[in-house]
Amino acid sequence: MTSRDVATLIVDGPGITLQPPGSTILVHMPLIAYTNPATRSLSTTVGGVSVDVEATPTTYAWHWGDATTTTTTDPGHPYPHHTTTHLYTTTANSVTVTLTTTWTARYRPTGTTNWQPVNGYLTTTQTSPPFNIRRLVPYLTDDAEHHHNH
Repeated sequence: MTSRDVATLIVDGPGITLQPPGSTILVHMPLIAYTNPATRSLSTTVGGVSVDVEATPTTYAWHWGDATTTTTTDPGHPYPHHTTTHLYTTTANSVTVTLTTTWTARYRPTGTTNWQPVNGYLTTTQTSPPFNIRRLVPYLTDDAEHHHNH
């Protein structure tokens, strides 16, 4: 069994979750990213023999949409235990985050216990929905004074 054979079984990547969610991200506010690191258990038939396959994500390359990339073996975690973040420094429209996950795999004939490594690696790529990066600019006003009749 080759990595190409396993790649036909793994159609989707492990998913992308961004925090805060939504269509707007703020400049200089950390964007938290994480994915599901679970091993995938799959079954297929090779040459008439049923085969169990396990694919495990090993590396995550986060392409932030601003010409920067973070590559790590950590899948990231949600707030407040987040480990994968990115700070955008400029505003932009329709930015997407792309996650390229590298997987290793092993296989065995169904019903046996002797796992064999699959030669090579396989990759999946997923892209987040687009979002806009905005800058908040505070303005001091005297609205509060008017509201309190001062």
